[in-house]
Amino acid sequence: MGQKSWHRNTLLVHAGTPRLEPIQPTALPIFPSTTYQSQSAEKLDQLMAGEIPGFSYARHGNPNVQALVEAVKELEEAKTGIATSSGMAAIDAALYATHVQPGDAVLISQDVYGASLNLVGTIWAEAGVRAIAADFTDLTRFEQLLKEYKPRSVLMETLSNPLLKVLDLPRITELVHTNEAQLIVDNTFTTPLIMQPLVFGADIVVHSGTKYFGGHGDAMGGIVVARQEYHDRLLQYLKLRGAVLGPFEAWLIHRGLRTLGVRFERQCQNAAQIAESLRRSQSFPRVFYPLLRDHPTYSTAKRLLPSALGGAVVTLDLGGSKETVFRFLNHLQLVASATTVGDIYTLCLYPVVASHRNQTSEERANMGITDSMVRVSVGLEDPQDIVADLIQAAKCAHEHQDDSVVMQQD
Repeated sequence: MGQKSWHRNTLLVHAGTPRLEPIQPTALPIFPSTTYQSQSAEKLDQLMAGEIPGFSYARHGNPNVQALVEAVKELEEAKTGIATSSGMAAIDAALYATHVQPGDAVLISQDVYGASLNLVGTIWAEAGVRAIAADFTDLTRFEQLLKEYKPRSVLMETLSNPLLKVLDLPRITELVHTNEAQLIVDNTFTTPLIMQPLVFGADIVVHSGTKYFGGHGDAMGGIVVARQEYHDRLLQYLKLRGAVLGPFEAWLIHRGLRTLGVRFERQCQNAAQIAESLRRSQSFPRVFYPLLRDHPTYSTAKRLLPSALGGAVVTLDLGGSKETVFRFLNHLQLVASATTVGDIYTLCLYPVVASHRNQTSEERANMGITDSMVRVSVGLEDPQDIVADLIQAAKCAHEHQDDSVVMQQD
């Protein structure tokens, strides 16, 4: 039975594991070397020219990093790829790979991670690139923007952060290519278990390996996978920018990838159960989860996402002010207040002070992000315990708010 016929969880366990002679360890050793001896000067010349596979210098490649990249390529059905030192470096590499130049425009979904907006709007803008952020749920307006700005590249997320919108990827891909642009898709929140953007025709896919791939909060890294035509440009980025992933981090992320199937499926199941329980509890004015019927992109989610896999993030609007949210966070007992997603632990982030800190209040309002909104990355704890903790913290936050109002009136 060949690897192409393996089912998904089998592929997750075995993908990217090279054969080592004369022994075959079940866990790939860690290779911390910065350089590698060549069999001959001629071989080294061929290696440096990219004519033969192998390793010469850590900035150009490493066995652990290559194993991780090969695994993600298989999962995303990609032809080429690189690993970077962080998810932000992966976004940067993807933009570079699309040949974005001064005078070009990059069209960005307004719902992407705040730092991604900042990257294009500052560093790339300082190099003469125009950044245009827009609502990609309005496909008529989206098509108008493509015609108006003629962007070199378009950047979106499969599941937006933090409002969890599911965009119409097949239609967006069609419109992007019709208008001779290139599509970069951040697939971090859905992973290849839910969606494979390259299969829909996207050009480049990026992941923050720090999140669900690693899964244990102990390694930072990014992955870029793409069609073959981006191979040389991606490798050039690593060699010149030097934003390489270390072998230890690559080993940890690859180890985490092997259990992604069982971890992420359970986290998605937990998130769906938690979202429904919190909605019924009426402890929060609004509960955002892609598979809840009142979510703005529910119909798109039902069409594009697998049954019962709506991601492992739930976003909550407490109502009230920034002080209300602070009280809520300070009263959490099980759920940790921390600035990431994808860990085995349930974590809660406040976008106003973390992921979207650098957006103005007006920009956040245009995105639909309120000052009383929090993002919950659901872990592997029992869903009932998570629900109980979130409800008690919300109750404490609002009780103190009511007390403050009474004191002011007195």
